[in-house]
Amino acid sequence: MKPREKLIQHGVRALEDYELIAILLRTGNTKEDVLLLAKKVLSQLDNFEDMLHITVEDLLTIYGISDAKATTIIAAVELGRRLSDRKKPVRKMITESSEVYHLLKEDMSYLRKEHLIVLCLDIKGNLLKNETIYMGTTSSIQVSVKDLFKSAVRIGAFGIIVVHNHPSGDSTPSQADDKLTKLIKNAGEVLSIELIDHIIIGRNEFFSYRRQRREEI
Repeated sequence: MKPREKLIQHGVRALEDYELIAILLRTGNTKEDVLLLAKKVLSQLDNFEDMLHITVEDLLTIYGISDAKATTIIAAVELGRRLSDRKKPVRKMITESSEVYHLLKEDMSYLRKEHLIVLCLDIKGNLLKNETIYMGTTSSIQVSVKDLFKSAVRIGAFGIIVVHNHPSGDSTPSQADDKLTKLIKNAGEVLSIELIDHIIIGRNEFFSYRRQRREEI
């Protein structure tokens, strides 16, 4: 039974992941039918969650995937992401490092490059601003400490939580992470803006400097 017929007769939840992708692709290529092509798309991923971060460029490396097919998949993924975001409850107060992890894990756990986000909080822990400051490489990120505090200074934040990801999936801090944390803490003391925490997000795990009572913070 073809995926479209299966969907009509049994509902969308009856379809396998590759069958959903096949519906988006519509047709195969000169060597493979659409189901095989859909399975090839999935074979490019380490796990299904990586679909959230697949790019047009990634898809175009697959034989038989045209611009039209690639952009259709990307658009469908983005629609799903936006629907998911709208269902998320608005979190106005942050009191635990685990709350930061759960707030950002879907967006950061599977990124292929390092990203650094700054959360600005008031004295009660209310989230004032969530801002992506930097995007780096697969293994490092170059950071200007001055830039980390720009928004916090402008909006009069009491403190900041710095969050970045490790594309390797291992959230263990590196020596560079330790050094950066010390620099941010020292700069915050000069500006009277507290470094509340520095959190590293890995794959299904996170590291919190404050939770681990590290001397850097």
